[in-house]
Amino acid sequence: MKAEDVFLRHVKSECEKYNVTFLAKKGKSIKLTNGSYVGGYFDSVMKELAYPIQSKYYLQYLTHEFSHMQQWHEKCDLWLKSEKYEYDISNWLAGKPIENIFSKIDTLKLLELDCEKRTVKNIKKFHLPIDIPTYIQTANSYILFHNYMKETRKWCVISPGDIRHKSLWSICPNTFKPVSYYASIPKKIYKQFVLLDI
Repeated sequence: MKAEDVFLRHVKSECEKYNVTFLAKKGKSIKLTNGSYVGGYFDSVMKELAYPIQSKYYLQYLTHEFSHMQQWHEKCDLWLKSEKYEYDISNWLAGKPIENIFSKIDTLKLLELDCEKRTVKNIKKFHLPIDIPTYIQTANSYILFHNYMKETRKWCVISPGDIRHKSLWSICPNTFKPVSYYASIPKKIYKQFVLLDI
């Protein structure tokens, strides 16, 4: 049995165990109710884990969202805090004034850093055919994006880690850095965020 099939079986089993609906969606991305497109999602309220089966990167998306489900199941402190801030961040992106918004975005950023580290552990554990250094580069571009979002006050239309943004993520580190590294965007990487208008 292929490593991907073993992993899929494991994800389905874990979803059943935690009463989470596992959704394999048609298409290369998933359209949310707010009109935005994502590469996958884990919704702890609706208790759904979804991924797009026709995406070339479905395995990366699925592993990432599965790692979010692990955070939720383990009641990870960052997950619990981020759940409280989710609507605040959405409202701020919609133009509403929100107190301490940068601190809340930083919590979300650290949640994603933790998730990305878990994702790499899962890639290794299940021997998934995903190039880890490249994955970490795309992950780092996504984590750093949260700093850029503070300036633009908008969510990305295309993920920073998308192949169309290779000029960005290819200059990001291919290893995870100390938390302090993610406090700001290195100048060279910042210039690419601006150039691509993410």
